[in-house]
Amino acid sequence: MDPGAVSALIVGYIAAISGVFLLYSPLIVLAVVLLLAGGLLQLLAWPFLALIHKLRRKPEPPQDTSWLLH
Repeated sequence: MDPGAVSALIVGYIAAISGVFLLYSPLIVLAVVLLLAGGLLQLLAWPFLALIHKLRRKPEPPQDTSWLLH
């Protein structure tokens, strides 16, 4: 193979890779945006989830140790 054919193959592969990247770039951007949005929503919801968990926790029954004194 002469150098012109090798360089044409390399340029073709680079063009194919960049074309596939440009074709799927909206999906890649959407996935990244959804991951970031999910993380931000989880950070925003964390104080409320902690508050709900604290409110739903049942109070501990009082420890009656008077039977030990008998």
